[in-house]
Amino acid sequence: MLAVTKPKPSLDKDWPKSFELTDMPEATLNNDLDVIIEVASGAICGTDVGIYKSKDSLKEEMLEAKVDPIIIGHEFAGSVVTVGNSALEFLSKKFNASANNDFKNQILNNYHATAEMHITCGSCLQCRIGEKHVCKNTLIKGIHMHGAFTKYVSVPAENLVLIPKGEIPLDIMSFMDAIGNAVHTASSMEKKDKTIAILGCGIQGLMATAISHQLGAKKIFVTDASHPDVGMTHERLESTHFDMARKFGADVCFDMAIPENRQLFLDYVMEETDGVGVDGVLEMSGNYRAYEDAFRVIRSGGIFALLGLPSGEFNLNFAKSIIFKGVTVKGIIGRRIWETWDIMIDLLKDGLSDTFMDNGLVTHKLNISEFEHAFSEIESGNALKVLLKPE
Repeated sequence: MLAVTKPKPSLDKDWPKSFELTDMPEATLNNDLDVIIEVASGAICGTDVGIYKSKDSLKEEMLEAKVDPIIIGHEFAGSVVTVGNSALEFLSKKFNASANNDFKNQILNNYHATAEMHITCGSCLQCRIGEKHVCKNTLIKGIHMHGAFTKYVSVPAENLVLIPKGEIPLDIMSFMDAIGNAVHTASSMEKKDKTIAILGCGIQGLMATAISHQLGAKKIFVTDASHPDVGMTHERLESTHFDMARKFGADVCFDMAIPENRQLFLDYVMEETDGVGVDGVLEMSGNYRAYEDAFRVIRSGGIFALLGLPSGEFNLNFAKSIIFKGVTVKGIIGRRIWETWDIMIDLLKDGLSDTFMDNGLVTHKLNISEFEHAFSEIESGNALKVLLKPE
């Protein structure tokens, strides 16, 4: 089966940029507790872009890969085609059904599937106390194990997510992994009637805007920065990302690359919040300048949730910015298993899917053999969510 792959890195060799299209052996059950899913489409996320660019942080992580080369991709959706006997037993208990052929056929014919691609150990402290999302032994399919940018992928039955056909569009299911990150970030604080600043208007910031709006936020202030050197001019940022953010519920957007806008952002937020500051900040950019903005606009007692991944270090006056203001700082990783998934599925069925579909969040649908074009479109700013279909 054709697959988008990357050689496992090594300490003593360069890790070349880009991916390869490789004919790989067809996926098989790793054990009797697994299922095999035929992939309808995978979706490219920021982590995949980092792997494509051979970022040092991801090189370090993928030194621990269990396979070589590695099939990339951890966002996907499709249909179950093979079920291990023990997997069938597990699923029958979950659905309160009999583990027979009728139940198996229901899974094969009546449901679409995706999966939580963080494979946790189940035995560490975090797993035992209900914090699997921070399992210290997590393996991620598409990073440490074979992923989904191919025709078939094998996943443990306990990681399987089954949605009755027609409830959520397959295109949306293809990036529920990413939606879950935004849901986890947005739901880390109360949103009903709250004022929220969302820093970073990429795909995660856009989704967090729509989610915060659906959760009842009173005011949403969005920031990002234009980068004319890579083609993202102020005019283009306004007509693409900011335009979509407003459709998703943002009240006002600020291009922080314009020097006077940094003070304008602070002044506007303070005016709109009676001089108090916002109740919460969602940091989606991974830019330390955005951290500075966050501590300027967050109110005393506010919540600062961070999903974006910055590089290097940040000098912070903890006493002034956090302790005396009573600010709560939350680091966000992945999705809470299964709390985030339950919240996300409800939001999607209650209108979030329509919001994404009706406003064109998915900008490209390409074959996996066109992956070079797909990543070029993302790097140039021409794409938001890109789906790759197996061949």
